[in-house]
Amino acid sequence: MPKTSFEAKTSLVCTRVTPYIKEIIEQQASREGLTSSEWVRNLIIKELKAENLLQMVFKTPKIREDD
Repeated sequence: MPKTSFEAKTSLVCTRVTPYIKEIIEQQASREGLTSSEWVRNLIIKELKAENLLQMVFKTPKIREDD
């Protein structure tokens, strides 16, 4: 898979939740075909965008024009 120009995910954010909340997160993530980490990351990004704290970025593919 080709590398993208996006910044690598190298920082870690940790939190504690109750076993019940963890179970709900795992269920929701599984329903969406994601890992718990991906699901929580998406939730954080969604909230940051809603608060206009994270720039909305739309990636468009580069189109190669043949001669």
